[in-house]
Amino acid sequence: MSTRFRSIRAGRLALLLATLAILTLAGCSAFQPEPTATPTPTETPTSTPSPTATASPTATATATATSTPTATATPSPTATATATMTPTVTLTATSAVTVSVAQATFTPITPGGPWPTPDVAQASDHFWLGRPTGPDTTQWASPFYPYGSTGQGQYLLHHGADIGNPLGTPLLAPADGVVVFAGADSQIPMGPTTDFFGNAVVIELDRRFDDQPVFVLLGHMSRVDVQVGQRVARGQRVGEVGSTGVALGPHVHIEVRVGVNDYDHTRNPEFWLEPLPGHGALVGRVLTADGRHLPNAQLLLYPGPAFNSPRYYTSTYEDALGLIFPDDHWGENFLLTDLPAGTYIVETSINGVTYRQEVVIRAGETTWMELRTE
Repeated sequence: MSTRFRSIRAGRLALLLATLAILTLAGCSAFQPEPTATPTPTETPTSTPSPTATASPTATATATATSTPTATATPSPTATATATMTPTVTLTATSAVTVSVAQATFTPITPGGPWPTPDVAQASDHFWLGRPTGPDTTQWASPFYPYGSTGQGQYLLHHGADIGNPLGTPLLAPADGVVVFAGADSQIPMGPTTDFFGNAVVIELDRRFDDQPVFVLLGHMSRVDVQVGQRVARGQRVGEVGSTGVALGPHVHIEVRVGVNDYDHTRNPEFWLEPLPGHGALVGRVLTADGRHLPNAQLLLYPGPAFNSPRYYTSTYEDALGLIFPDDHWGENFLLTDLPAGTYIVETSINGVTYRQEVVIRAGETTWMELRTE
């Protein structure tokens, strides 16, 4: 991986981040086009209303709905790929990238505690899950309220990902397994409280991760078509999209739980979903030099070859270890999936210092990036 970083006018980055915050709150997808059915997605999909998430994994009852595009989604790819990891590059602040406080105003990022840092050289992909909706549906998760975020402070901490589709859209088993919960959560809480996910299905996968069971939850369903103890195959219909429980509109909330089937053992589900055709994942850590977590750091991605306009974005997780968890093998504190294959410049500003790094996204693979500040 080649690496470049230089100082830029802080006012430009501040304007980008301010614009991003406004667009996110407005539910606009201008910065984050979604994948289309073609391997190279179009850049200007239209938008239709899509629900936000519930009160903890999804939006609170007072939140306004966000939107996702109506681009035609592709079927889930059938093949997984062994991760091709780009070398880890540690970026440190130097005089070349220092921006003085007098030149810009910024919101300070207060470091959290030490973050897990497993050896990513030993890690491999685990894209075990197909998309929970089929062809000709929205198959990607909303970028406005991802795992480990609070939706710019609007909602509670999100333990999953949200995929919006019309009421009644068939929901499919993401992998082979056995149903361990099916129906309303009015008596047995599947989330932080009862009546949280409404109608839900939990499948224990046939495959195990580090000799631990893996569970996948689908929530807010309008109907459930399976029963506890029933074996299901990947792609089998298990119910329909709804808005039951704490939800503002029709969507499916998907969670991955490792080791224990409860709300306190989740991992980022987008790390488990197979990338759409022609797309890959960017995964990494943004830390202090001594390995402390930097929460809510905004990352802008500039696609090549021009690298002149940010097109995609994400942010690091909230400082909430013990409530949400990085992947056991990768130890990420940010993740952006379904990126069209190609070369990008990743840009972030940490307490007035701007860092830029070039990364290459390959279809069906995970690209790793680490940034450490002074």
